[in-house]
Amino acid sequence: MHEMGIAASILEAAEKESRLYPGHRAAKVGVVIGEYAGVDTESLRFCFEVLTKGQQPAPVELDIAWSTGSDELKIAFLEMEEFGGDQGDEQGGDREEGAERERSNCGAVA
Repeated sequence: MHEMGIAASILEAAEKESRLYPGHRAAKVGVVIGEYAGVDTESLRFCFEVLTKGQQPAPVELDIAWSTGSDELKIAFLEMEEFGGDQGDEQGGDREEGAERERSNCGAVA
C-alpha cells in the first residue's frame, strides 16, 4: 500500500515547514491529487489518520482536492496554528483558546 508512504511524506513535509515558524504547529495540510496519480484517496485518508492519531494538542487535518486530467500529487497549502507554552485544557476540548492560524503555500511535492 503506497498510500502509507505518501501519507508519511505529506506529514514529514508539513512538519518540516512548520519548524520554520517557531511557536506554531501544523494544523491542516491541503493536497492536490490528479485523477491519474494512482492514489486511492480513502486509503490515503486512513493512512494519514493512523499516522496522526494521538497527536497533541490535536491531529493534523488532511484536505484533499482533485485535479482532473492530471497525474500530479502536491501539497497545496499548510495551515499552522499558534500555540503558547501553557498547553492546559480547562474546558476539555482539543483546541487551545485564542489560537490563530496562518497559511503557508509551501507547494512542496510529496
